Amino acid sequence: MDDINLPKHIVDRIEARWCARRLATKERREIVDRQLEQLRVRRNNVRRYRWLLNTKLNDLERNYIERRLSEETSAIETLIADIPPLVREQPLLDAGTESESASP
Repeated sequence: MDDINLPKHIVDRIEARWCARRLATKERREIVDRQLEQLRVRRNNVRRYRWLLNTKLNDLERNYIERRLSEETSAIETLIADIPPLVREQPLLDAGTESESASP
C-alpha cells in the first residue's frame, strides 16, 4: 500500500469516511448494549416478582406485585421490539420472491 500515491484531499476524505463509519458502528453497538442491559434488569425484576408471589403476602401486596410484574413484562416486550435483529431475514425473503417471479 505504500507504493500508491493519492492526493492528500482524497486520503483525507477516505479517512473521514472510515472514521465516521467506525463511530456510527460504535454508537450503534453502545445503544444495543444499553438496551440489552435494560432487558437483563427487567428480566431480573420479573424473576424477583415471581419469587415474591410464591411467598406469603396480603392482598394489597399481592396486587402491587402483580401490577409491577405486568408492567415489567410490557416493558420487556417493548425493549425486545426496539432491539434490532442480529440476523436479517430480508435476503431470504427476497430470494423466495425472485424464484416465485421467475417461475412461469
